[in-house]
Amino acid sequence: MVDLNDYILKLSAELPVRFDYARKLRRRFLFEKLALVVDEYLNGGLPKTILLPGLRGTGKTTLLAQLYFHVLSQTSDVIYFSADELHLLGFSLHEAVDRYFKLFRPERPVILLDEVQYDDNWDLTLKVLHDSKRALIIATGSSAIKLRESADLARRAIHIGIKPLSFNEYLHLIGEDTLPQQLEALFEWEIDKLEKAVSGTARFGDRVEMYLRTGSLPVALEFDERTAYELIFSLMERIVYKDLPEVRNFDSSTLDSAMRLLVLLSNPKGERFSYEKLSKVLGVSKGTTIGLVKAFVASDLLLEIPPVGSVSKKIRKSPKLKFLAPSFRAALLSKFDVVETAPLLEDAVALYLSGEGTLEYEPGKGGADFVLTRNGRRYVVEVGLGKDDYSQVRRSMERLGAEFGIVIGKEFEMKGNLLMIPWWAFLGLM
Repeated sequence: MVDLNDYILKLSAELPVRFDYARKLRRRFLFEKLALVVDEYLNGGLPKTILLPGLRGTGKTTLLAQLYFHVLSQTSDVIYFSADELHLLGFSLHEAVDRYFKLFRPERPVILLDEVQYDDNWDLTLKVLHDSKRALIIATGSSAIKLRESADLARRAIHIGIKPLSFNEYLHLIGEDTLPQQLEALFEWEIDKLEKAVSGTARFGDRVEMYLRTGSLPVALEFDERTAYELIFSLMERIVYKDLPEVRNFDSSTLDSAMRLLVLLSNPKGERFSYEKLSKVLGVSKGTTIGLVKAFVASDLLLEIPPVGSVSKKIRKSPKLKFLAPSFRAALLSKFDVVETAPLLEDAVALYLSGEGTLEYEPGKGGADFVLTRNGRRYVVEVGLGKDDYSQVRRSMERLGAEFGIVIGKEFEMKGNLLMIPWWAFLGLM
């Protein structure tokens, strides 16, 4: 059996080598924000607990590795623990952190904790550490950790979700010049800024499609498309067989059904399937199908978009389901050699809009792709690579009483409360 003292001493010595790969990688935008928190703490600020939940493949471990070197440049009082690794060795987070304090007696320690969901008492451990005010704690975990988090820790910790990459952040990570972030200009109808965004994105050409196919997940950026798809597909398998059991006690046959469910939903027509149809195709109960969808939503693999309308309508109508990272859908579709840009674009639009207000869709034939309520305004949004008119948007605006209509298509123009913007330019806004 491994001795905990020996493990921690060896880990501390080996971390610079283990994380050496991260030195050459560009940093996600969030790094700068977290580095400021670290600097404030090391200069006498109060200890904090920061939770970073997110999907596999979004670069959480690399982010911790880069923060490790940032801390190490100022103090040796830094340690990293992977709860997954500790679990395999038979140790708990509490034991490891407590032993670290006893071995090193750090003055102002920074404790980096990875994949905390693999520790049965992770939330209690973080609460106790937070209340002791002995360290700055930065911890990552699956998006589903919020389902197991205690109310006490939820009140104490700062939560920052790690999302898939925007097109702008993708450009940054591959070493390209970035664009001004102009998503606010879209909602404020600022035509001058939008015109600049349109002209600014024209030079990127096939970079836009590569972003949709493989570029929304940092883990896939260094690989060719085929290898990237294989890697992303294996990530989905780990989410299904390793992360979903953390959300709910699914048996092995249900987990197999979960993989088939993802394949069904990757079909562009599958997003509006009823739960009844999905359960029939899968050969499982409707309750199990709903449970799997809810688990994928909790894990941030899928984005659930409810229909516009009353509570009863939201209950009767199945939600629209989008993949939070377009690259997940692309990897599934690649198994059938049918990776089309249009459904990936809708995923990306949903990702962008979901952080801007209440996102819904209009059910029924001819209904709007998205209905966004933001700061008291309602926007009807239609998405399509070749869309060049406002007819569908106008009909939805009249039915819903919406103030503004946006077509994400192939042209750029503004007519009163109607706006058309090229799809590649829209992606460059955030």
